[in-house]
Amino acid sequence: MQQSPVEQNYYQEDEIDLKQLFRSLADRKWFIFGFTGFITILAVAYALSIPPTYKANISFLSPNQSSVLQLNKIKLTSETSETSETSETSETSETIYRKFLNKVMSSQFQRKIFDENDYLAKLNPESKPIKNLEDFFAEFSKSINLETNKVQKNVEKLNYERPINISLEGSDALVISNFLNDLANTADTETVNEFLTIIQQKIDIRLEEISRQISLLKQHEDKNRKNKIQELSYALEMATELGVKDNNFSGLNSSSSSSSSSSSSTSLKIDLSNGESLPKWYLFGENALRKEIAILKQNTHQFIPKIATLEIERIRLKSFIVNPAGINSMQLNQQAYPPETPIKPKKKLIVAVAFIAGFILSIFLVFIMNAFRKE
Repeated sequence: MQQSPVEQNYYQEDEIDLKQLFRSLADRKWFIFGFTGFITILAVAYALSIPPTYKANISFLSPNQSSVLQLNKIKLTSETSETSETSETSETSETIYRKFLNKVMSSQFQRKIFDENDYLAKLNPESKPIKNLEDFFAEFSKSINLETNKVQKNVEKLNYERPINISLEGSDALVISNFLNDLANTADTETVNEFLTIIQQKIDIRLEEISRQISLLKQHEDKNRKNKIQELSYALEMATELGVKDNNFSGLNSSSSSSSSSSSSTSLKIDLSNGESLPKWYLFGENALRKEIAILKQNTHQFIPKIATLEIERIRLKSFIVNPAGINSMQLNQQAYPPETPIKPKKKLIVAVAFIAGFILSIFLVFIMNAFRKE
């Protein structure tokens, strides 16, 4: 079947247009190369003008068992007249570690490290005027990020603790790495000191409680001693009035051995007018009562077992030395080092994208110029 003249004309026009298209591209090859090169050079200049951004990392593990034991070395008890319960809560590795991480990620604490170590001067060595210091610090610290490192495939998950990683991005590799190290070291020191301060405060409170308890026990014992002296003084008056000078225990023993009555006859009982029996102190006599009263008056510091126990506890608490040496709130897994390679800008990627985009745009411009030339 033969094609019509119209269809043949269409095919010929299409073939001519395609050849003409490639011919026009070839004719303007220097424009394409020049435009693409120009765009590429601009991209290279732009990539070189962008300040590099580095990323520093530091990682930690939870504190070791030795530090936990040191912080739980002193056990304090709070006792009252009604109850006796332990007031000291044992610290665990998790509670110590969590307090450290909370401090590290605190914006207020980060600002403190920034100011105390004069990082403003390190980041602004030329002393350029800064309108808002808060915004400057916020821009510096906004990239501080906390994340958990992934467990390696060849490590058993049950026996492996994932390190906590903190990263910071900035234009000065040395400054950001030093900031992370200062941040971690200071947070560790202050966290341990806070725990030790709490321990010392609890020790001081317990020492005050012990002093108060000893004072109350002494007052109570002194009151009992005075009551006993008063009671014996009254007994002494009664014995003097009755003429009982010495005890009559021997007489009771002899009478009890010759009597056939029951064992109740060995106790001396004198019926008074009101039907009551004379108390046992009557058997001691006037001389014994005077001696006992004199002893009670002289012995103002009697031995009290409870006070002795409290004194031992007080000596133990006073001998405890709060020392942060060897105590950590974390274990440093990897300190921060100045990164050698910036994470951005991706200069090669910028130049490659600019080259491809410039080449495509140059071809598009050639098509537009050919269209206007035809018109």
